[in-house]
Amino acid sequence: MGDLSAHFSRGELQCRCCGRLQIDSRLLDGLEKLRAQAGTPVVIHAGYRCPEHNAAVGGVPHSEHTLGLAADIALPGLSLQRMYELALEVPQFAQGGIGVYDGGFLHVDVREHRARWARVSGQYVGVAALVREPELVATADAEHAQESKSAQDSQCGSKNSEDSFLL
Repeated sequence: MGDLSAHFSRGELQCRCCGRLQIDSRLLDGLEKLRAQAGTPVVIHAGYRCPEHNAAVGGVPHSEHTLGLAADIALPGLSLQRMYELALEVPQFAQGGIGVYDGGFLHVDVREHRARWARVSGQYVGVAALVREPELVATADAEHAQESKSAQDSQCGSKNSEDSFLL
């Protein structure tokens, strides 16, 4: 039970160095939707950061964390790919920012424009370095299924309803 929303508390989202908290209600709403979709608790690694703490941890200047618009999160038991897919299903995050980190967590935020990135070995790169876009995953899966079916049909011959009899 949280004191900010149904599942999130001040202690999870406040600045780790000074205890200050600034949080946008859209972020809380998005986190609640993500938790409901995932069916698992959302672990908050970082929420609001005061400018001093943000600088100390190497955050980018003017980070959404310093505005109360962002959280770094993980969904225990889920792959980075699955976490990314679920975050894309939350309108607040789909329309805002989603960053994928090689440390096994996501940055989600409710900025006013869409942004996607990955961070690998300390370098910012395209999101494709760590995950695939869901439409690409679906296309690849469909192509793989079609290739498997074609291979199976050529090995076993194709059966149709005229070849089957009910006794």
